[in-house]
Amino acid sequence: MVAVVRSIPLPPLVPRLTLPDRQGQRREAGRGQLLRKPLPLPKVPELPRRDVVFGLSAMDRAGRINDKLVMASLGWKPGLQVGFAIRAGVIVIAPGAGQRMRTLDQLCQVNVPARVRQACRIDGPERVLLAGLPGLQLLLVHPAALLGHLTADLHAAVLGGGA
Repeated sequence: MVAVVRSIPLPPLVPRLTLPDRQGQRREAGRGQLLRKPLPLPKVPELPRRDVVFGLSAMDRAGRINDKLVMASLGWKPGLQVGFAIRAGVIVIAPGAGQRMRTLDQLCQVNVPARVRQACRIDGPERVLLAGLPGLQLLLVHPAALLGHLTADLHAAVLGGGA
């Protein structure tokens, strides 16, 4: 017995993209083209200040922090003497000022003294927000716990709970 087999090509499972497809239009089988509306873009507020350079740094057990972009914006170099103060829960670091002076190491890392870390409730390694103020030659270190407190109302509003 001999069987005759005819080969009929099957249509592709995924149709080829054409130029209209790439320009936001799409096809549906047998229905022609449908226009796809672009997704709305969120409105991002314009930053009111351009004199602050932000960075994130992991503070290790020895209190070392560093962010190349922030340090470059300040123009601080290895060997610079810096002092520490605490204002409103934020560590303020300034060249040649304050008590507990420290010297920037060869990698331009700042070594925050243990007493300063303890006063800001930084018990171990954690991420901190750095804010460099080049015009004032200051480096501000915001501990994670303080950031959580400062952003709590904003997060509640974003999630629909209000402030």
